[in-house]
Amino acid sequence: MTTIEPGWYADPADPATQRYWDGAGWIGKPVPAGEEPPAEPEPVDPEPEPLPQSTPDAPVQTLPADPRFGDGPPPKIIQRTPGTVQPPDTVPIRSLGVTIGWITRHDVDRILGGRLLAHPGQRFVARLVDLVCLLVLNAVVNGYFIYQFMQTVWPYVLEAAAADDPADVQMPARASDQWWVVLLIALGLWFAYEVPATLNSGQTLGKRLMGIKVVSLAPVGLGWGRLLLRWSYAALPLICFPFGAILWFLDGIWCVRDQPFRQCLHDKSPGTAVVEVRSTETQGEKEPSA
Repeated sequence: MTTIEPGWYADPADPATQRYWDGAGWIGKPVPAGEEPPAEPEPVDPEPEPLPQSTPDAPVQTLPADPRFGDGPPPKIIQRTPGTVQPPDTVPIRSLGVTIGWITRHDVDRILGGRLLAHPGQRFVARLVDLVCLLVLNAVVNGYFIYQFMQTVWPYVLEAAAADDPADVQMPARASDQWWVVLLIALGLWFAYEVPATLNSGQTLGKRLMGIKVVSLAPVGLGWGRLLLRWSYAALPLICFPFGAILWFLDGIWCVRDQPFRQCLHDKSPGTAVVEVRSTETQGEKEPSA
């Protein structure tokens, strides 16, 4: 049996290189065949440790089936990114006047499900009717406290109007407390008038007279939480009267230019819209009975 002396020899696996034979096997890194090899071979790099076994992905939770959307996937919002242009056959989704994305007209139709959005004029007249109802309620329930407040403030108003410098006339201290009592009672009456009625039928008296109602754009019911949020956006700015009244006015006219669901600002976060009642009744007639 022939024994090969340790040394550098041509690599049988790659004739263009040479490797060191230690008498029992090939060791070290190969070097080019025409290069002077080192006295000792350079150790081979250790093999990398295997990567740890990845854990399986968590199951993805899917939305429950909703017959209003048909058999297709849920509607998708196309997010706006820098440099993108509006895709074809889409309508913009705007927040505070800025386009934040787009949604296809097909998905808008699927969300509405045949329901017709209420005209801003219908919403305006309905709000006027509700305002008259609230004034009547306040006259009955809150009238005594309003009378006490006016008894306190009216002499101050007359004195300030007759004074050379109205700033020298001091407002009675109890007027502030009386004002807060009047305001909180008025807000409580507004809540009691609007939120339970909207939860029950989607309609206040004004909306009922105008043939419109509040609906959810998501495949879930309205619920107390969402309607409380909706009412808060509309009512609480009035606490900061008169500056809050400006925000309240902007909220009311927002639906004139809003796309694609003609929402006021107080409709945005709770995901509601106002539609015509006759369109919801037509939709119900088209649905097959269980």
